[in-house]
Amino acid sequence: MRKELFAVAALGLVPLALAQAPTVSPTQGNGPDAYAKGQDQAAVNQTVELILPKASALHLDVTTLTFDLTGLDGEGWPTSDPDFMGKMVCVYGLQDQDVKTQLGDNFYNQVQTLPLGTSYSTATWPNVTINGGGTVTAYPPIKLDKDGELVPGSKNYFVCYRTFILQKFSNGTQWDLTVTRNDPDQAQGIQHLYIQDNPCDTFGAATGLYELPNGATLHLVPRNLQAGPTGSRSGNNPERCGYKSWLDDLVVVAVKVNSDLWGKSTANLTYTLATTAW
Repeated sequence: MRKELFAVAALGLVPLALAQAPTVSPTQGNGPDAYAKGQDQAAVNQTVELILPKASALHLDVTTLTFDLTGLDGEGWPTSDPDFMGKMVCVYGLQDQDVKTQLGDNFYNQVQTLPLGTSYSTATWPNVTINGGGTVTAYPPIKLDKDGELVPGSKNYFVCYRTFILQKFSNGTQWDLTVTRNDPDQAQGIQHLYIQDNPCDTFGAATGLYELPNGATLHLVPRNLQAGPTGSRSGNNPERCGYKSWLDDLVVVAVKVNSDLWGKSTANLTYTLATTAW
């Protein structure tokens, strides 16, 4: 009896599903009809057209990206060692200064900047591995060894990394993604901010890590990786990008912490996708 009741209940869901499905009625022609007659066969011609509007679009889920370091100042300081749930990593530098490299035309002659010599390696999409001089566990930065002695270099400047996904859509043959920084007037700005973009289909390819000061604009994707439409790019690597018309980019953002004032510092970023060839 219980099996029969379950079967009836399941069948009751079918009309609801069918009612929600869209229906299509036959199209009526407005122009001259095509007709033909023959003894053994007849043929008529039809033109099928797909008309799409030009479109460039961006989708940003993380509209506020926060580097909250208050967890490094916990009750256990100087051994706070907070758990950032794998969403943020702070590391000491590999150098005392940023490492800068002048890039060529493919990168719009921009200057790649590795904050304090740190960088990242591409792991399994969409994760990255941070290359630095050891994890920062306290703020102000300091480490003590097992004997309670200061670990040399543990008071040095450090860099924090976070990432997020930016989705873009273009149905043209070429596009350009830029970012502009315009901080609010009277606001305390982030002193050293760095950014890099990684399209999902070419994850691991060189795209350039750049410092982004206030008032600057950067091209985030090199010329050789700007081919469209984005749907074909996703289709080239569905394992990472999925079967969709949008192209996912992993954006890496880093901040260098050295002489910053206490409290909240802010940077306002505007991402712009321009379709440059149709």
